[in-house]
Amino acid sequence: MKRKLTVLVVAALATGLVMNPSAMAADAAEYEAALAKARQILSDAESKVQLWTTSDVLLEDAAKAATAGDFDLAVKLANEAGLHAELAVATAEREKKVWQKSVPK
Repeated sequence: MKRKLTVLVVAALATGLVMNPSAMAADAAEYEAALAKARQILSDAESKVQLWTTSDVLLEDAAKAATAGDFDLAVKLANEAGLHAELAVATAEREKKVWQKSVPK
């Protein structure tokens, strides 16, 4: 059951990212919005003590892409960091509910 729920969450989030491409090239404002959203979700994950190591790397790569002027890539990477943060939050919430089942008796 846990695996099905995780797969469902991942599929839903991935579908949302794939189905939401912009028709025009991204700009600095879109990058800043994606970055702010990712940071807000990362803050939530951090408060649940469930950060993934990939999120910071993705945000660093997004910043490099933005500095180079590739805002399409920067937005994509910031959104992916946000996705990782959302999955980290989902993991924390699931673990909070089921951790007792993992304790040996």
